[in-house]
Amino acid sequence: MANHNSYYKPGFTLSIGSKWTRVIMILIIANVSIFIIQLLFSTINTQWGVPFITSPDADLSDSVTHQLALGPDRFTTLFWLYPQHAIGKVWLWQFVTYMFLHSVTDPWHIIINMLALWMFGSEVERAMGTKKFLTMYFTAGIFAGIICCLFTPHNPILGASGAIFAIEIAFAMFFPNTTVIFYIFPIKAKYLVMIFAGVTIFNCLVPTGGNVAHFAHLGGLLYGFLFVRYEPKLSNFLVSWQVQQQEKEYTKEEEIKKRVDVLLDKVNREGMRGLTRKERNFLKNASKRYRKMRDKT
Repeated sequence: MANHNSYYKPGFTLSIGSKWTRVIMILIIANVSIFIIQLLFSTINTQWGVPFITSPDADLSDSVTHQLALGPDRFTTLFWLYPQHAIGKVWLWQFVTYMFLHSVTDPWHIIINMLALWMFGSEVERAMGTKKFLTMYFTAGIFAGIICCLFTPHNPILGASGAIFAIEIAFAMFFPNTTVIFYIFPIKAKYLVMIFAGVTIFNCLVPTGGNVAHFAHLGGLLYGFLFVRYEPKLSNFLVSWQVQQQEKEYTKEEEIKKRVDVLLDKVNREGMRGLTRKERNFLKNASKRYRKMRDKT
């Protein structure tokens, strides 16, 4: 992980974590607050030994069996991303809530994630804008969760790593030549992300065990790259499509108005009896259409 002192780019100096934005502060506070709640529930679960999964025939009077019956606390199992629950029971909220949970047995999990969010998040948010940053953050986390469900369907997932990896690759794309102090070694951001990507892909292809959700990291990296690369093009396409739809609607309104004028002239000459059933229905529908448009305005 990058050193939190500072990093440099030719022409200017940028202090990591300095002048962090309100959004980054709120995200960090939310993650830390939920981590404290996790610690509370975990302590209760450990002290009082509430069974999580047991066999109907299990003898819980035996201390060893009782310990084996213990599992994650109820708070964690409700909000982490467990594919069999999120998909099987349609607990879809887990695709969002799991991003705010972290391992209570490994404090480095939340420390590293929050450190990366603090170091890189503010600059990425300033480069993208708050709305797009939050969109990327949450959709990257959801995408990473989906990837994990596809490739590791039996493993529960928790942590903000998917969203964090998306932020890191976004930072490298916005500031590719910025030098980051990785431990004690200075390295450009683009090369650091290449290392992260290489290690992540290797760990996905050659599982080494442990509780690290490598596919979440891979999903975050892939999504972050695609978002930064193609989101502006998609936004421009949607704006262009919206303009075209408005132009089509305007043209349609003009055509309707012209036909209404023609039919009203016919009514003035021949009366309502001079209209066919189709023409009368057209005038009736046009009248309803104009009333709806007037009510909207």
